[in-house]
Amino acid sequence: MLLDIHTHYAAPIAGESIRNVEPAAFCPIEGNYYSVGIHPWRVGGRWEEEWELLRKAVTHPAVLAIGEAGLDKMTSTNPMLQKEVFERQILLAEEIGKPLVIHCVKAFNELVELKRKFRPSMPWVVHGFRNNVNIARMLLREDIRLSIGEKYQLPVLQEIPLECLLTETDESRMPVRDIIKGIAEVRRVTVEELSMQIAENAGKIFFRR
Repeated sequence: MLLDIHTHYAAPIAGESIRNVEPAAFCPIEGNYYSVGIHPWRVGGRWEEEWELLRKAVTHPAVLAIGEAGLDKMTSTNPMLQKEVFERQILLAEEIGKPLVIHCVKAFNELVELKRKFRPSMPWVVHGFRNNVNIARMLLREDIRLSIGEKYQLPVLQEIPLECLLTETDESRMPVRDIIKGIAEVRRVTVEELSMQIAENAGKIFFRR
């Protein structure tokens, strides 16, 4: 049951999470799932070498998504280069037919502009969403899915339709099932019901079920 769509740690239970790794670090373990991409923090230096490794990695059946890719206005890397590398990963996701997991910091208007420009057929998921309800509504209107981790704004959690909700641990050591338990309490559903809904949502995005 896929419940954690974005983590930086090895899966405690095989098949329950998607581990995010950089292209150079991709070394798949049987039974585990991965996302591989060029983070906007990493687009300086020799990113072209990473690009070639990425193109090889994403064809592996254990890689369920491209990412985390995106835009970050709070980092020192060149914003134009960030955009270039992100756009290339948008096109790569479309080429190979896999979803895009997105890191976005203070660049949500630009993200929406790119969504409208490229009109992707593959799903887009903003991971670790912690922003306000107005931004959440804007993204949901564009059919961009939101993944919630340990930290979130309560009004946002109440706004996201359960059929659109995804969960993750990212860099947190809190088990994903504990995150789901907290969300279930807020949404007044059982942990079992919410877990099944999240797994169904993840299946539609990452397995096309």
